[in-house]
Parts: sequence; structure tokens; C-alpha cells
Amino acid sequence: MNETTLIAVDLGASSGRVISGQLTKTGLTLKEQFRFSNFPVTTGRDLYWDVLKIAQEIKYGLQLTSQDGLVPESLAVDSWGVDFGYLTSRGELLLQPHSYRDERTAYTAGQLNKKLSRWQQFRLSGNQPSPINTSSQLFADRLRYPEMQPLADRVLMIPGLVTFLLSGKGANEYTIASTGGLLTAGTTSISPEISRALAIPDEWLAPISLGGERLGPLVPEIQREIGYDDRMQVVIGAGHDTAAALLALPSARDEDVAFISCGTWSLIGRQLSKPILTHAAFDAGLTNEGTFSGHTRLLKNLTGLWLIQELQRDWSLAGNMVDFGKMTTLAAASTCTTSFIDPDAPMFASPGHMEAKIRFFLRQTGQALPQTAGDLIRIVLQSLACSYRRTLGALAETTGKPIRRLTMFGGGIQNQLLVQLTADLTGLPIDAGPIEASATGNMISQLMVLQQSAFDRDALLAQIYHPQHILPAVNRDAEYHQFEAIVQNHDGKAISSTFSR
Repeated sequence: MNETTLIAVDLGASSGRVISGQLTKTGLTLKEQFRFSNFPVTTGRDLYWDVLKIAQEIKYGLQLTSQDGLVPESLAVDSWGVDFGYLTSRGELLLQPHSYRDERTAYTAGQLNKKLSRWQQFRLSGNQPSPINTSSQLFADRLRYPEMQPLADRVLMIPGLVTFLLSGKGANEYTIASTGGLLTAGTTSISPEISRALAIPDEWLAPISLGGERLGPLVPEIQREIGYDDRMQVVIGAGHDTAAALLALPSARDEDVAFISCGTWSLIGRQLSKPILTHAAFDAGLTNEGTFSGHTRLLKNLTGLWLIQELQRDWSLAGNMVDFGKMTTLAAASTCTTSFIDPDAPMFASPGHMEAKIRFFLRQTGQALPQTAGDLIRIVLQSLACSYRRTLGALAETTGKPIRRLTMFGGGIQNQLLVQLTADLTGLPIDAGPIEASATGNMISQLMVLQQSAFDRDALLAQIYHPQHILPAVNRDAEYHQFEAIVQNHDGKAISSTFSR
């Protein structure tokens, strides 16, 4: 095998990376060429992604790659789900894309649910109804910006939009489009019932690409700017970061394995051949999203390390910068093991004042308050691990198949305390790794497009997949039952509504 260079642009809800991969006969070696911050920008009440800055940062990362003397064969973009941008027929951006945390959908959720009940939304799309969904955002925009609808020619999800800014061509890929509450469950088609009820034109998102495709080179102006030529092809790969990550995990296809993606969000699920559209799945808060091969990820989106990131941000604004490594060390030294929050209570979804929100929740539920920063972090981590166990139980019950092993991946597995707490609270062995699962899977999806049947994914994974094995060390059933009692006996929405700064 000749050496091949690939570029994965891996966009997260707090940072983005340009990562190069060198594929040789001995495996795939990754190098982070450039990392940049990617936080939503607030203007008054609105919250936007600065997609033009993202494109500029990617170009800088490509320049650094070029300085290494590398000539990439291809590039693909993956990102978080649901968000999008509007393009005119001339390819002009109509609005900066809103962040899923923008609150405009809160004012239109009631109207949307009158058009389609929450159960109908789930039954048709397989996705849990949510204010963050693409469908909810499109509906809110239609009501808020009626003058924009005649001008909008296409809607591109974030990977397709960024790809368009780089190459002049863009398309919506199945794994990313399947997150937004618009597709007929398990298909690449827009649900006619949903688009009709919400008055959203079908053609805005169609067609949906399944299995990826080549788009062509970067636009000439960007080629000249960064020193590339037509040899690098822009590819539609696995657009959703979790779907990309699963391509890097050989065990993710096993029936007795569930996965946990650890990042700003925690995504907990298992791979299935087809969607599950039962009332039990709906009531459990499970959602059906797509894989790169067209199968199903049955999962639940939970609040993840967003809580830790927000604590760090609060403290840094107060002049006390604590890095993530030190935060884990402080939490490991804490003996505060009997206080818990509900990580998915609505009050924790919005940015700002995270420590105050956690303390308020604890007071309202009659629990011991943290005495140190380590206590506070420990409370968050053990609450996250408890919420993982709760979701895994729902997955096992809904699918009728027991879960005997976990695979955890993403940047959050660098928090070894969280991984060990997850093993202890679930009682399950864990394969942890890789940290760069999304970038690796992004590159694998590129190879699947470029080399098609000639690419042996299983052979490559046998060379590069070397997870860390973690076993349960302490039985924490009593702690979990305490968490369960708190979540079941207290209304997180009611607590959230009474919180004030």
C-alpha cells in the first residue's frame, strides 16, 4: 500500500480540529495540525455559530499541513448534529447558523406540537422531539423570518455547509441529516407528513447522500491561498461525529455491546439493523439516528462534560483558571459520594452560573452541599455516570437484548475518574478508546468512498484499535439507587423554573 494522506476536519461544540492521517501498510497515524476554539457567539438574545471563522481556521490548519510537505488525497468534515445554514440560489449565506442552544425555539414549541404531537414526531422520524431539532429550528425560523423563505434555496447541515464554503459544493449526508427530526425513520427521504405540517419545503434538504461521495477539489481561490492543487478531493464522509466514531470501533457492531461517546454531550446507544419506533422507546427518551451504512443508532443524548466545561469557564472568568487534568485530580480526592444532580434538568442546559445552579439544585433536593471545588466536580462526574447506567437499562429493556460490555470513546475518556465511575456504577467492563474516534472514523469513511470495495476496514482496525480495558472496582449500587430516588422524586423542570441568579 502506498502512503496516503487524509484530512479530517472534526468540529465539536467547543473546539474544532484539523487532523492529518498517514495511512501506510502498518496502519494509520494521526497528527493534530491545528486546534481552534468554537464557542457560540451571542448577540442580544440570539446564539450563533461563527461559520466563517470556522472556515478561516480550517484554511489555516490546511496551510500548516502543507508546510509539513503533505499532499492530502482527500478531506471530509464531521460535526455535532441538528444545526444548519441557509444558502441562496447564488450560494450566499443568508444567516449565520444558530446554535442549538439558541432559545428562539422555546417560543414556538407549543405551536409545533399542535401541528404534530410529540408522539407523531417520533413515530414519523424516529427522533425524540426536542427544541434543538432541525425541524424545530426550521419551524421557528419560518415564523420569525417569513421574508426569508422565498430567498432560501438550500439548507445545509453544518458539515455540508463548511464543505460548501471550502469547495463550492455541498450536500447533506445521511448520518447528520438523520439527527434533525425531518427524515422518515430509517430512510434518506424527507417525511412528507412532517414537511407538510410544518410548511418546510422538501427540496431544502434533498437529496440526502448515503455512503458518501466525491465532490471535487477546493475552490481555486482557496487552493492558491493555502498552496494546494486539484489533487486533494473534498469528500462527503460520515457527517455526524458519533456515526464517524463508530466506524473506528470494531466492537460497536456486536449485539451485546453498547457505546458511550464522551464529549460536551454524552451519547449512549447501540447499533441496530432498523429503527425502533415503539411507545417504550419514545417514553424512554431514545432516538433513532443513522449509520454510515444506512443502519440505525438507537441512542439517547445526555448532558455530558458541558457541565465541567461550564464550571471551568465560570472559574476562569473569576480569575481562577483550573485545567481539566487538575479538575479530575481534585475530584478524585473528594469524599463527597452521596450528593447528586440530574444532569439533564433544563436548568443545566443554558450557559452561565453553573456552580450556582448546581448548589441551588442540591439545596432544593435537601442534599449535602460541596465544601470544595473537588466536591463539586465529583458530584457532577458521579451524576453523569449514574445517568449512563439509567440509560443503559432503558436500552437493554427496549431492545430486549442484555448489555454485557461498554465501549467509551472521545475526549472525555481522558477523565479516568469518569470512566472508572462508569464501570463501577454499571458493573460492566469497558473498552476505552480511541480518544480520536471521530477523526479516525472520518478518515475511514473517506477511504470507503475513495477505495470502495478495495478498502478492508476490518484489517485496518485490527492494526490500529488498542483500547484500554477497565473493570468495575467497587459496587456502587447504593449510590445509584440514591441518584434514582432524587431524579424520580423531584421535578427538574420545577426546580429549574424557580432558579434565579
